[in-house]
This record gives sequence, C-alpha cells and structure tokens, in this order.
Amino acid sequence: MVYWGGSAGEGIIVTPSADVIDEAHRNGVPVLGTIFLPPKEYGGKVDWVKTMLKKDANGQYPFAKQMVNIAKTYGFEGWFINEETQGLNAEDAANMKALIQQVKKADPNLQIMWYDAMTKDGKVDWQNQLNDQNATFVQDKAADAMFLNFWWTENNLADQKLLEKSNLYAKSHNIDPYNIYAGIDVQAKDVQTPVKWNLLEKGSQETQTSIGLYAASATYTNASSWDDFQNRESAFWVNQKADPRQVDTSVNESWTGLSKYVLEKSAINGDEFKTNFNLGNGYNYFKDGQKISEMDWNDRSLAGILPSYRWMIDNEGDNKITPSFDFANAYNGGNSLKFMAEHLAAGKASTVTLFASDLHIAKGAKFSVNMRSDQAVKVSTILELANRKKVSIAGDKELTDKWSEMNFDIKKYEGQKIEKIALKLTADKSIDFKAINLGEMTLTNGQKVKQISLSDAKVTDEAFEEEGTVGGFRLSWQSDANKNNLYGYEIYQLNDDGSKEFLGASNINAFFVNALKRGKNINSTKFEIVPINKSGEAGHSVTTSIKWPDNSLPKAAFVADKTVVKVGEQVTLINQSNLATTKYKWEIEGASPATSTEKNPQVSFAKAGTYSVKLTAINEKGQENTISQTALITVLDQQVELTNFALNQSVKVDSFTNESESGPKAVDGKLDTKWCAVGPSKHNITIDLGKSEKINQVLIDHAQKGGESPDMNTSDYTIELSNDNQNWTEVVNVKKNKLGETKDSFKQTEARYVRITAIKPTQGADSAVRLYEIQVLGLKNS
Repeated sequence: MVYWGGSAGEGIIVTPSADVIDEAHRNGVPVLGTIFLPPKEYGGKVDWVKTMLKKDANGQYPFAKQMVNIAKTYGFEGWFINEETQGLNAEDAANMKALIQQVKKADPNLQIMWYDAMTKDGKVDWQNQLNDQNATFVQDKAADAMFLNFWWTENNLADQKLLEKSNLYAKSHNIDPYNIYAGIDVQAKDVQTPVKWNLLEKGSQETQTSIGLYAASATYTNASSWDDFQNRESAFWVNQKADPRQVDTSVNESWTGLSKYVLEKSAINGDEFKTNFNLGNGYNYFKDGQKISEMDWNDRSLAGILPSYRWMIDNEGDNKITPSFDFANAYNGGNSLKFMAEHLAAGKASTVTLFASDLHIAKGAKFSVNMRSDQAVKVSTILELANRKKVSIAGDKELTDKWSEMNFDIKKYEGQKIEKIALKLTADKSIDFKAINLGEMTLTNGQKVKQISLSDAKVTDEAFEEEGTVGGFRLSWQSDANKNNLYGYEIYQLNDDGSKEFLGASNINAFFVNALKRGKNINSTKFEIVPINKSGEAGHSVTTSIKWPDNSLPKAAFVADKTVVKVGEQVTLINQSNLATTKYKWEIEGASPATSTEKNPQVSFAKAGTYSVKLTAINEKGQENTISQTALITVLDQQVELTNFALNQSVKVDSFTNESESGPKAVDGKLDTKWCAVGPSKHNITIDLGKSEKINQVLIDHAQKGGESPDMNTSDYTIELSNDNQNWTEVVNVKKNKLGETKDSFKQTEARYVRITAIKPTQGADSAVRLYEIQVLGLKNS
C-alpha cells in the first residue's frame, strides 16, 4: 500500500502515519511512503530534485541514506517515487537510478516503487506501458516495481494493447510482469470508473500485469452516507453481489469487483488469534459490552482484523442474514459485527464464513466468541482443517440479549491446522428482523498470560489554548509488556469526586490527550493509565497529572470595525478581551455615548477630530486590566471615500509557485488570480504603495473567496507598516481566522510599505499561502 500524499505546499516527502502502519502490518500489508516531485505548474522546483540527487565527497547520495534510515526508524517498508518535475536531463535520470540502487544495496529488503513519468533521458513523458524509455528504473537492481500511468485504458491508446506489450517486454527482459502495476485512477468516480478490463486480462485466469489503484479511498470521499460508503466499498473490492464467490460481468466498461482478479490473503497464523472487529473509529467506546465513553474517536492502531470474506453466507431454506457494522452496540472498542436476521426459520441454519487462516491448535488451546442476540440463538463454529475436513463444534450456551462468552471445545483437534473459520446460526423459534452481534473472537494457545505492570508515567509535552480552558497533553510511561501479552492501554481522567472518565486507548507506551476541556474551578487534572493483557485482565496502573495555567486575571483587548468616519457615522467597538473578563467599562473620547458597559458598544461622534478609546476589563473578583488606543478614531466633516493604494503596485514576496501565481497577482484587482507560495510557512508579501499614504484598513480575499476550500483560508497573520522598508510597526495580529474575506481596521497611519505575513497559512498542516486579492485602503492626501 502506498501512503499517497504530498504537494509543493504540504511537503513533498510523506511518511506513513503510525496508525496506518499498525493497521497495515496487522493485516500483513507492506506500506510505502511517498516522495512526490511535482510538475512545475503545481509548484515543483528543479532545485528540489537536484538537492535530492546531490552526491557527497565519496560519490554517495546522502538522500538515499536518509531514505533507508527514515523507513527503518518508523517501521515502514519503502518508498513510492513519483518524479514529475520538468527540466531535467539524462544525467539526472541516471543519478536517480543510481540513488535507488544505493538504497537497495543498503537494504535489499526495502521496497521501491517507481512511477511511470520520468524517462531515461530525464524528460517527463508518461509511457502507460513498460518499454525502453522507462524500464531502466526497474533493471540492474534498481526499483522493485513500477506503477504505470493511467492512459492505457483510454480510447486513443486502447488499440495499442499497452498492457500486453508490457507483459511481453517484461518477460523478454527478465522482469516479472506482476511487478508492473497497471494504474487505474478511481479518485473521481470510484465504482463508476470506466475500465477496459479486456486489456488487463490475459485469457480467463490471468492478467497481463498487476493492478495499481490511485485514490481507492474515493469510495469514502465520494460517499453521501455511511451506508453509501459501505455499498461502494463492497462493489469496489468484492462485487455487486457482495459475495467473493461470484464474479461481475463488465458491461460497457463498467466496474468489475476486484475479487475477480485478487484472491483473499490472510495474516492470521501462529497459535493465537484475537479480533474485536473494530474499524478503528466510533461514536462511542465500549469495554466488556458496557459503553464507557460517548465521545467520537478515531485510531486505526486499534482496528481489529476484519473478515477475510465479505460476505460468504449460506442460508438454508428461505433464511436471510444481512451483515453490517454496528456502532451502537459493541463488546470492546467502537463497533461489532451485526448479522441482521431478516428471517431465520426454526431449525434452519445460516452459516457465515468469516476468516481464512493458517492457525495451529496448540495443546490446551481455547476458542471462544463474545456475542449477543435480540432473541435466543444457538451458535456452532465450522472449522475447515488442513485436510479440508470440516468439523462442527457447538457452543457451550445459547445467546441471549446480554453479551456473554461462548466457548467451543476444540481439545480433540489439538495439533491440527485451521484454514477457515465459520459460524453457524440456528434458532428453535423463527426469528424475523432481530440483530445478532459478534463482538470478539479469540483463539488462545493454552499458556497463562502474564499481567502487565507500568511505571514512570509522565507528561512529556503540553499545550494550552482558548486562554487556558483547553489543553493537549502527551503522556508516556514504562511497561514490562511484550508483544505476546499486550492487548493495549486504557487512559482515564480521574475526577475529584472519585469517578473517572475514559479518554482513549493506545497500543504503545504513549498517548496524546487532545483538546481536553478544563472544568470550572479546576486547577489540576490527574490521568490514569491501565494496562490490559491479551486475556483482558487489567494490570498495575500508574498516574500522572498536569497543572492548568492561571487564567483568572482579565486582559483587555479591542478593535474597531472602522477608524475613519464622517460626523454622525456609527462605529462598532469590538471587544477581544479574554474569557476571564465578565464586565466591561468603556471610555470613548468625544463619543455618544462617552461611556458604556456593553460588550460591543456602538457609538458616533458629533465633531470632526481624532479620538482615543479606553477599555477596562473586569473579572468576577473585581480585578481590572486597562488598555488605551490613542487617536484611534478619525472623524471628518465630509463623506469618507477610501482609496485602494495597493492596486497594481510593486510587490516583493518571499516565494511563489510559478509566474501565474506570483506576488503581483495579489494586487491586480482580480479574483481569478492569486499569489501562492509553498514550502516552509510564514510566507510574506510586501506592498510598496509608491509613496507615503494615510491608510487605515486592509481587505484580504483568502482562498475561499477565490473558489477554493475554506480549509485553505489563512488562519493566523500579521499586518505591519513602514516608511523605510526597514523599521516596522505591527498594527494587526489575527489568530484563528476562518473567513474567506477579512477586513482589518487600525488607527490612521502614514506609511509607504505594507507587509502581510502568513503565520499559519491554512486551517490545517498545509503550509501554502493563497491570497487572491489585497486592498490597502486609506484617504487620498489633499
């Protein structure tokens, strides 16, 4: 699996996140990070490629060494390299291949997948096949595999049969054709993506190459609801009938479920197995069938192994069982498997084949499930042994509407292998539209599992926001657990009344408490970490605590919606004092009213002049803090007409992606152009107004105003003024902006230069700033 991502704005090297690595490895799937060298029109730079290919004094590539070190340190299997930056040559291509060879020599087990873009002469020219132009990158102990571009299935190339040619070329050059992946771009349409499957197929039992899917997560991003997502997932990976034993027939290039081409594989082996069927997220969290948290959560590290077959159900008579994931009722974690018995006739069985496996039944092994049912149901397990013999073992109890453990006596099969696991459901009385939930399945090896003890719990990092009312805390601890006895860790908040609240779970010796809200009159918070072994037993817990900052003192702050007005025109004073402030005392020179206790008073002025404003912030204890802004408001006798002094003026920026997104685009008076800069954050743009002007307001059109996502709006920024381009005065400091269009007013000031710095360019981690238009407004000098 390729952990695809990266852009000139976000960063071009993307390592897989820890939760993705955990879940992939739990299911036996290798994970690759991404090195994306983008086209110039998307911010790519030749210098970035040249830096990557730079050699040291010994003729080695330092970048290659770091590729190996990073993958080993973070525990993923290799890299997907996508070089699409134009302007390179044959020497660069040779260096790229040599860099890959150095990686493979340093660690032959590290996997490298090459994308079909750069050719042997260094040009970007997508071949959509394996041929003389690109094969060099998977020869001579270079990359292990190649991901072909997507156009092999397009009408204009279809008659060339590029995958067949790729197969023949690979075989004639001693390359495994199944190390070549036919790219299919499903990002836009997922299960509606048209594909000429006949070009992929080689007879009825083989394919010309392997299959490479770009953006298979589209089944989620394109879905309108959870149910729609599940339906798309099923049609995409299995088939329209949601049964891997069936095969879709493609009509007019319609999507064919991939189970036609790929057989199920299983990571279930050894002599132990446990799954709670978790998807790694939920709206609640359950422990032993009891709901212990109603908070939404997401952690793929906690996902369980899901059924190998979705779904293989054999119904006797007119039985009908519909499987799904149940987030409202689970045993451990966020969900269980639900089998909705739309009809389960008395004495008629429905058998659900769940897993393929290579499990050994050890001496003293125990096999059990935790289940419940709305109505009484009997359960047997059907185990297919290594000799393909199927054995049926009845559970030791009947299901009720309470969660309970059901055991199956497997003693007589000790020493044998289990290749498939199924559950058979029957009822003495007919069941209609009743739920049967499967929350956990466990095979033990008969060995006693040691309890786990913890020590040295501490808070290794902390951050406070919202004036000390919300905090984030990184916890760590020492544990004597090992992979043979650890199930996980549970983290709780201990309350003063003796109760405790579940905060989350972890499978490593660390946990991040995100956005914890501070309770009223709370000065410290204690956390407890509880270890759980594979038998579900809690071990010796440890605690640690944090102290909240003193946020009881008031701090006054305010702005005005406009600072240059006509006599009689209304001005709104906008309070920005901290949360500890409960009362306000305004003193507004020359205004009506001249004083106010409102939070955001509206005032006007009867005479022309310049006026100061003072705000005193008061907390519940009567403590005060005062701030004054001298000559903040300018009042004129005539109508105020503000001029945009920035229009088409000279600008200087720290960087820009390309000429079409350069600095002047931010002051050209158009909303279909922008200044965009990528790389490290804190990008800045300086506008030279030509001469000193009286200015009092800056309007900025952010990404959303230009038609992009609100997530790309600038979050934190400053505005500074100068007359000499050397000495600067900050007049605006905005934090946590979410708006696509902002208006910042300040005291009328004479300045020639205006500098805007994007401290946090977007709402998230993307470090690219996108400003579509900047207006610097003020009064023309008379």
